[in-house]
Amino acid sequence: MWSFDRTVTIEKPLVTVSWRSIGFYALTGQSVITFKERLVKETIVEALEEIREQNPGGRILLVADNYGSHHARLTQQRADELGIEFVFLPPYSPTLNAIEPLWKDVKREISPEIFADRDHFKTFLTETFLQLSHRLSFATDWIETFLPDVQKLR
Repeated sequence: MWSFDRTVTIEKPLVTVSWRSIGFYALTGQSVITFKERLVKETIVEALEEIREQNPGGRILLVADNYGSHHARLTQQRADELGIEFVFLPPYSPTLNAIEPLWKDVKREISPEIFADRDHFKTFLTETFLQLSHRLSFATDWIETFLPDVQKLR
């Protein structure tokens, strides 16, 4: 029989960051993750430019929530110039967004890790997001519902 007088605790040092991540989960083409200090129309436009740069040809259909910066005139004008078309989800419907299961798995991968600093965290987050985004499985339900002709993908 074993007995302990003390409670064992595990401390995990947290790395805090001042930026927000913006992810683009490409069912075809190249997924993109970028980091911005604030999520305002100007930084959303920068993210759209990065998405187009990584996906230079073809149509980009971007499924988005109803965040105000997505609807801003500047954002929509630049999206039109870049050939990026927004599809806005109904309010309070994250289950309709194919990227949500991907973010859930990214969080699961990050959870047990201990990061030395912000750069280590950012590198790990980027690599994990891009690696997981190669899987179409995150979007299976979405594809079956909205894109019944799956053979055209990848």
